[in-house]
Amino acid sequence: MMATFRYVARGPDGQEVRGTVQASSRLEASDQIRAQGYWLLELYAVPESASPSSVESRGVVSRREEPRNVAPPLFGGVPLKELALFFRQLATMLSAGVPIYQALDTLGNQRRHPRLRRAILEIRNSILAGERLSDAFDRYPGLFSPIIRAMIRVGESGGVLEASLRQIADYLENELELRRLLSRVTFYPKMVLVLVVPILMAPSLLLRFLGRAGSSPLTDALASFAATVLFTLIVTLAVLWVAFRLAMRAQGFRWLWGLVTVSIPWLGFTLRQLALARFGRALSALYNAGLPLSQAIRIAADASGNDYLASQLKPASSKIEAGVSITQSLRESRVLPQMVMDMVATGENTGELGFMMEKVAEYYEEEGKVRSQQAGYIFGVIVYLLVAIFVLIILITFYTGYFSSIFSQAGP
Repeated sequence: MMATFRYVARGPDGQEVRGTVQASSRLEASDQIRAQGYWLLELYAVPESASPSSVESRGVVSRREEPRNVAPPLFGGVPLKELALFFRQLATMLSAGVPIYQALDTLGNQRRHPRLRRAILEIRNSILAGERLSDAFDRYPGLFSPIIRAMIRVGESGGVLEASLRQIADYLENELELRRLLSRVTFYPKMVLVLVVPILMAPSLLLRFLGRAGSSPLTDALASFAATVLFTLIVTLAVLWVAFRLAMRAQGFRWLWGLVTVSIPWLGFTLRQLALARFGRALSALYNAGLPLSQAIRIAADASGNDYLASQLKPASSKIEAGVSITQSLRESRVLPQMVMDMVATGENTGELGFMMEKVAEYYEEEGKVRSQQAGYIFGVIVYLLVAIFVLIILITFYTGYFSSIFSQAGP
């Protein structure tokens, strides 16, 4: 029985292609798409009610669209630590000679994260049904990023799957270390922000206690005011956070947010360095895995985590395909500084571009570490000042009302 499959692929010219194909299985559908010279990115079955009314005689209908990014999940995805551990263990089991379906079964049942466990076990079932590993991973773009899926596809097609899995684990562990760095330098200020809640609750409880003890309408009013301020603050922050997460699902807003973050004085330069460190690390991993450079640049640009910088870097891939040198293509993006461009030129001339991009990532990470620590201290001082100002306002309001009440009761 023929089914309809919808796909997203990359054409020989680098443009993204979408369409549908009719086949009896996912394996047959992927073979048809690859036979046209396309690089398969995503493939999933279309429900019978949603199947298109007609297809071309050869079974493919395609149209070109602008590339898109998968929107980030509203409440977060799989923890990076879980992914890194899974790919490290999978590479180890494959190197020990364990069949891939058995390794997926063992590791899937060991996962604590429910979405990841369910996805791995479903991938195991797809492998047992004869599906390619890369096609099975393509069904979960929300869990596995484009760089992970691309490296799996390269490793599978080149017969070096174990090495690709180790490279994925190395890449994820480096990314995890970068995130842990940011978490360490901002831990103390964030802890102070969390303690703001009990700090704000303390005056409310104290004022309510004094109100019951002295039966003063003033203290009751101030206690209600403090409780109202606290409730309003919590609700406002929650609404703003949800609204921000929803807005980040729109590509236009992500581009604007990326532009704003890198334009902030002093802090924006640090965020730019960290984003370019991710780009360099991803490009090095993809290039060393054997992915064509033009495709590696597109995927690595998305891995930077900043849509604005990604839009500046992606045109370099089209220029490379047109015959422009790597150094000139990246220089025209006007994102990388001259020192980094010199390293790229050296890598291009010596054939060690992957090694040089790894050094670029290390350079940006070291610079980002220093500036992140400085930013953490500045952020902490700002938080302390805001908390102190708020507590001072509460105290001034309380004592002003308290002494006003005493003077009014004393009379002339």
